Amino acid sequence: MASPLKVAVVAAVCVVLLVLSSSQSPAAGQMICSQCDQDCNSSCSGGGGNCGICNIDPSSSDCASCRQAYYYKCMNYCGAYCRSNCVNG
Repeated sequence: MASPLKVAVVAAVCVVLLVLSSSQSPAAGQMICSQCDQDCNSSCSGGGGNCGICNIDPSSSDCASCRQAYYYKCMNYCGAYCRSNCVNG
């Protein structure tokens, strides 16, 4: 059985990728390569909503660990997706 954190992270990454792929850019559904890191950082920041522990105790080390894990996983997925689908602009 998948853990709730893993399910939330996968769902959040899918949402991020969907939003990024539908953003307007020079070619429909593509991002500008030079903006991948910036776009992904904006999309991946604030991932605490995907960490249930943050709703209970937002100042806990478990919440901080969950947010950090979410951010790095999101950045890895988002960055790889962006770099494989971006256009130079």
